[in-house]
Amino acid sequence: MTTKNRTLLRSADALAKSVDALAIISFLPKEHDLKLDTPTVHVSDIQPDILRDGSMVALLDYCSNHIIDAVVQYRILTKENNGTVVAAFPYALLIYDLEATNSEFTAEALADLADPGVIHAVLSLALELAHDGREGRSIGTAFILGDIDELKRWSHQGVLNPYAGHPVDVRDVKERSNWESVKEFSQLDGVFIISKDGIVEAAGRYLDADSRDVQLQSGLGGRHLATAAITKVTPSVGIVVSESGGIIRVFAGGKVVAHIRTDVRVEF
Repeated sequence: MTTKNRTLLRSADALAKSVDALAIISFLPKEHDLKLDTPTVHVSDIQPDILRDGSMVALLDYCSNHIIDAVVQYRILTKENNGTVVAAFPYALLIYDLEATNSEFTAEALADLADPGVIHAVLSLALELAHDGREGRSIGTAFILGDIDELKRWSHQGVLNPYAGHPVDVRDVKERSNWESVKEFSQLDGVFIISKDGIVEAAGRYLDADSRDVQLQSGLGGRHLATAAITKVTPSVGIVVSESGGIIRVFAGGKVVAHIRTDVRVEF
């Protein structure tokens, strides 16, 4: 790490303490031997040098877009909805209010459909799938959270259910130790259906709700249409990971209520 970057991070630390920020979100190279008082998370998959010769307006626009993407992921991973963070870029320090991304996503707004903690857990899992894929290839899949009896009524099993007969403790999506099996079964055709309190009922499920009345932007495929349709006819939340582009979309009431870009990756 250069002296400039160390100076920027120390300045970010001083600024964070002065405004009582929750964390520093660093877009600078990671350096383990630099000790800061403020908790620091790092953002990867970013190319800050591409705008080295850009105008100040272009730089600010670039920073703003990336900090929004990073803050949305930070909120999902930490469940923090209020407070401020300091973003450290190679050419700027920004103070960002977490509440400014409420329009992007808030799990609490969907609490009548599924437990917010479950929504956060599934989104955290979806982020890992969007970033890492499975066995070196991109993965597209969907998770439907809601009343299991209703979800079963509007879907059918396309393949043998790999979760059938397994105890609840190995099907609880809130437990990170269970995510590996979910990632493995995400390669199956169909979707996951998950109870409102986070128990995976089935994988490889096909959705039967009629999607003809669903209005979505052009270019979204059958998985998105089917997810929108089932959230329209049942009280449920749909979370879809796009195989191409890595965008995560959240559905409720037959509509996209949030889309989460995964161009950058927040690492703790």
